[in-house]
Amino acid sequence: MTSEKNSASKKTPDFKASGLPIYLQELLAAGGEIYEVGGPVRDRLLDRPHKDHDLLIRKLPLEKIQKTLKKFGDVFVVGRAFGILKFYPTAATDIEYDIALPRTERSTGTQHRDFEITFDPELPIEEDLQRRDFTINAMAMGYETGRLIDPYGGQKDLQEKILRQVSPQSFEEDPLRLLRAVQFTARLHLQIEPETWKAMQRHAALIETVSAERVTEEIGKLLTAPKPSIGFCIMRDTGLLPYIFPELQKTVGVEQGRKFRNDDVFMHTMRVLDASRKDDAIPYAGDMELMLAALFHDVGKPQTKRYNKEKDRLTFYGHQTISKRLAKKRMKDLKMTTLGINPQRISTLVENHMFQAKSFFSDKAIRRFIRIIGSDLILKLVDLRIADNRGGKYPEGIRGVQKLRRRIEETLAQEPPFNVGDLVISGHDLIELGIPEGPMIGEILNNLVEVVLDYPEKNNRETLTKIITEDFGHAPQTSHQENKEKDKKVS
Repeated sequence: MTSEKNSASKKTPDFKASGLPIYLQELLAAGGEIYEVGGPVRDRLLDRPHKDHDLLIRKLPLEKIQKTLKKFGDVFVVGRAFGILKFYPTAATDIEYDIALPRTERSTGTQHRDFEITFDPELPIEEDLQRRDFTINAMAMGYETGRLIDPYGGQKDLQEKILRQVSPQSFEEDPLRLLRAVQFTARLHLQIEPETWKAMQRHAALIETVSAERVTEEIGKLLTAPKPSIGFCIMRDTGLLPYIFPELQKTVGVEQGRKFRNDDVFMHTMRVLDASRKDDAIPYAGDMELMLAALFHDVGKPQTKRYNKEKDRLTFYGHQTISKRLAKKRMKDLKMTTLGINPQRISTLVENHMFQAKSFFSDKAIRRFIRIIGSDLILKLVDLRIADNRGGKYPEGIRGVQKLRRRIEETLAQEPPFNVGDLVISGHDLIELGIPEGPMIGEILNNLVEVVLDYPEKNNRETLTKIITEDFGHAPQTSHQENKEKDKKVS
């Protein structure tokens, strides 16, 4: 099955057996054949950095591999049905190996684990590669020989920037491959081969059979692409989008006017998303929270679209509120917390992205703005507005927002009080002043925050004590400690 042309490619210096770690040398000495497979081989050929260590070992049973490796670290069976081991060598704590046996798979249903698996240590490497998703991932490299094994032309497809399915049944066997095709194409700057494209369109609905966690994992990878919009446009054009982001699908074709090149809401969103991924004017570009906020910020527009006859323009009043609600639901349904994000923070960004960006805000207004949004989130919100402008009719019109950003940064650097925790007086201090425990404590503290937001210089004990005395009608009383001292004297 493997031609000499495909299997005898370039040598890789770090694959020389003499330079292998001792644990891999022992597997070879026991009669095993070790191959690097899949993504690491692909990335090696692309000269891309890779941290994964995906190995396939022939000629040895699973038990022998486990016994050999246990002498050198921790070994765990993580997928007995699929014959997968995790190996953590003691001598290299930053390395993790995924180790598999050669196998064949036959799909028996639509679920991820609906496969009939046959393990065979003697199975030719080419037959194991046949079960892979795309030709660019169906390659192996021998640790002993350093030779590339490429029975399906993956190296040629890499060179020609083509994504091609290995088997016509690829997407039926594992529907997650539909999203893998999307993120690979966007991340690696590929073109999807016509038959593969048709198969994606034909089987798009199968993505509904995949767990939310697996879908979200691939979305997370897509968001690392230089231009994530490429992947979302592929989802739109292959019919995947309504099954994954139905609220985003509804923005397709929604006219909004006065946008760059008369974009519909979807394409405007794509430009905002790309700007949130990479833009020199956006310090937080590439941040996952910022990007997801960009993705959802306008999904409420289809429900709020109106035509204002007097102003002769379309309006979307209140769309940010609808967008927030839709974003929260989608993030929950897709279990996006698995990406390490906080949905509430993204909701806050979406809800407030229409803030007034005029740079002549007073210092007091800026401090109150920061308090409302949160000092840890405010700069991401400003970056979202810059990204939103980048996706508008005047993408260079961001100087006003940039000026506001600088003023916010200057304000944050001064470390003024924004919350109760920033006050020099605490609830305990109020009790010491004779104010009884209860809701009044919180009320007074919040009122003090309102005072120091406008006048940060008043955040000192003497001034705040005076305010409590004069404004809230509570004169300082004898402290609890003083009362205790008096009690001692009396006794």
